[in-house]
Formats: sequence, C-alpha cells, structure tokens
Amino acid sequence: MEPITFTARKHPLPNEVSVDFGLQLVGSLPVHSLTTMPMLPWVVAEVRRLSRQSTRKEPVTKQVRLCVSPSGLRCEPEPGRSQQWDPLIYSSIFECKPQRVHKLIHNSHDPSYFACLIKEDAVHRQSICYVFKADDQTKCSSSL
Repeated sequence: MEPITFTARKHPLPNEVSVDFGLQLVGSLPVHSLTTMPMLPWVVAEVRRLSRQSTRKEPVTKQVRLCVSPSGLRCEPEPGRSQQWDPLIYSSIFECKPQRVHKLIHNSHDPSYFACLIKEDAVHRQSICYVFKADDQTKCSSSL
C-alpha cells in the first residue's frame, strides 16, 4: 500500500510577504464588543494576573508564532526545535483579517508585553484581547 502524501500551504498567498514573530502567549480574555482603548490596560493587567495565578498550578504561557501579512494575522503554536510541523495536529490559535484587529496596545512600563484586541464583525458579539510577551523587548517596541 502506497503512503498518502500531500503538500500543505502555510500561507494563503505564496508570493505574499509575511513577517513571523516568536512570542509567548500570556493569555486571552473575552471582552465586550464596546471595550474602548482606555479600558485595555486593565484588561491586559487582568490577563497577566490570571496567568500568574495559573502558573503556580501549571504553566499556561505557550510559545507561539505570530505571522503578520497584508492579508491577515495568524497565531499558531510553535512546534519547538525537536518537533516538526505536522498538518494533522496543526491548529492555529486564531486567524483573522487585518481589519478585525481593532487595537494594539504596548505597555511603556514593561516594553516586552503587548496586547491585540480582535473585534468580531457583529456589534453584539464578544471581542477577544490576546496578550503576548516578547523575549526580546526591542523587537516588541520597534514593531509597534
């Protein structure tokens, strides 16, 4: 019996320029769709607080790859150096079009952290705030 082989495209458009960032996903929190920019620092603080509480029990932060391109934003688990990317177990944490990224917030007191607020299309649906930590804070501050 012949093995089944296939090729999986990682990017929707093969000629499209994409920038990948290796980050830690600290956590995420669903928020109301009317959440405004002044509220985001409190949301980020809550995600970080919940992450610290969970870390005492078991580590929650995961290494991820954030892929940014003109056609979208995708966050996927980093397979690690010893693992190979496997399309059968591959799943993205989130993927969205650029127009759904409503806000990016950068903490000037701790430059290695930043947050991304992704709004749903409908007004009454919840949005999600993802909080990331960069290992190299210069990459985080220069990218935003």
